[in-house]
Amino acid sequence: MAAIRRRPRQKLLGAKQGDQWRWWSSQEALLAIRETAAGLIAVGLKPGDRVALLSENRPEWLISDMAVLFAAGVDVPVYPTLPPDQVAFLLRDSEARFVVVSNGDQARKVLSRRAELPRLEQIYCLDGAVEGTVPASELRVRGRQRLADYPGDLEERLAELGPDSLATIIYTSGTMGTPKGAMLTHGNFCFDVSACIDWFGFEEGNTALSFLPLSHVLERMVNYAYLEIGLQVAYLKGPEQLRDALTDVRPHVFVAVPKVLEIMAARVKDAIEKKTGVARLVAETAMRWAAETAEDRIRGRRPSALRGLRLMLADKVVLARLRERLGGRLRFVISGGAALAPDIERFYWSAGIPVFEGYGMTETSPVIAVAHEGEARLGSVGKPLPGVDVRIAADGEILVRGPNVMTGYWKRPVETEQSLVEGWLRTGDTGRLDADGFLYVTGRKKEILVLSTGKNVAPRAVEESLEKSPYIERVIAVGDERPAVGVLIVPNTDRVLAWAAERNLPKRDLPGLLSSREVRRLYEGEIHRLQDKLAAFEKARRFEFLLDEPSEANGLLTPTQKVRRHEVLRRYSKLVERMYNK
Repeated sequence: MAAIRRRPRQKLLGAKQGDQWRWWSSQEALLAIRETAAGLIAVGLKPGDRVALLSENRPEWLISDMAVLFAAGVDVPVYPTLPPDQVAFLLRDSEARFVVVSNGDQARKVLSRRAELPRLEQIYCLDGAVEGTVPASELRVRGRQRLADYPGDLEERLAELGPDSLATIIYTSGTMGTPKGAMLTHGNFCFDVSACIDWFGFEEGNTALSFLPLSHVLERMVNYAYLEIGLQVAYLKGPEQLRDALTDVRPHVFVAVPKVLEIMAARVKDAIEKKTGVARLVAETAMRWAAETAEDRIRGRRPSALRGLRLMLADKVVLARLRERLGGRLRFVISGGAALAPDIERFYWSAGIPVFEGYGMTETSPVIAVAHEGEARLGSVGKPLPGVDVRIAADGEILVRGPNVMTGYWKRPVETEQSLVEGWLRTGDTGRLDADGFLYVTGRKKEILVLSTGKNVAPRAVEESLEKSPYIERVIAVGDERPAVGVLIVPNTDRVLAWAAERNLPKRDLPGLLSSREVRRLYEGEIHRLQDKLAAFEKARRFEFLLDEPSEANGLLTPTQKVRRHEVLRRYSKLVERMYNK
């Protein structure tokens, strides 16, 4: 609140409504936060009471979030993509008294399970009256009256808060089972926000684009940093609106997950491949020259005179136009949520767009380590934040200790005791620290495949190698208690159909085409070509196709886009058996 007051703006928080962008000024946002907070107090919110937020990205999400915190409440963000039964579980487990929903669709998820939620008192809807809910605007009406009757009420609530006060309960996405609520304090967030501001070149007056779910701790924490510095923030409901927003908003910075960056890079590469003759040769040469300087840029070194000259030519021919397609003002991108493939990272650096990869967890508010200007290495997630201790256990697990680590899991003392050991958080990830202090994440401890030969294989190493193929959309490695690694492949349908058409293969439906000898040989060749850097026992020896892309809707991806490997194995057990019995 103080930061917003210090840096007043006519355009602070924005969202597109129809064909127009609607912006909240600093004054409007502050008034909405104060009145909503006071309204929550007026309807009986006590310090520590839980309020769930079930909404897509929009300025009102952040306003509701801050209002709950200023009223000394504890908010519980819920992904708007979750089905009703999972929403009900989170509301029931957190014992939420109130829930703020965005619209009728989200409201009905709660209303359909209302009988299972005896502690839930009221549903407030941001888009207005929906049967069974109260318009969220009523909170502001109640709040205005409360502020008039008790002018110092809100300030008294704020004064009760300290670094150890619980701010939020964020449920992990549950790749391995039932979600657990990580308890994060005001102090946890303040530490991570301050550390990230110190490391990144956020500049007052810049514009940020926010399209990852605010329910995710990374996007939420970064939004706090944006407001602290004085950036204006444009909100999208999701990545599907990104292409138009890049040219509409022309952002200076945004946070993305690797999948978004992969899709954007693939579009550029496709555009180059569609060129013919001299135009294609020039574009490919320019990209190759630019790639030669990527390592220099990443490490903050000046390229040699020859490379510098080539880069200047490449910039004039290709790179400047590429950056213009991304808005023309993009200063850097932060990548988080999953591992970023080194070739994708190299692509953006080649184009003159720094991509700073980071590493963290819900349980660490979330940033543990992150690359930043002058402190980046290809394939590394950067150095740990100042004040955060990282060490590697004897079995390779990454252990973390610091002011950003959660206080524990909500109502789960056993799980808390297992995760927090003598002050160190067991991340469940494996990694290494190099001599310069850069952290490399090598895999997931619980996701190690143990072959029947006794060999241990990190599945992501296999998956990342094969996902470099233009004919492959996604790979899921399997092999527990099997003699060799196998992979389930989601094909890039457009690419394989184009490949078949170029070779005048007989027309078939997609399943028929994928089962053809020619297409299977294509994929066998890709698998053989891309695994040259893997050890012999790590290489995939068998494969089958998945015709359905894993998603949140079909339950195969978490809201943070991580594969629910155990669910894939359960659902496609017959396909896996067939693959190994061939």
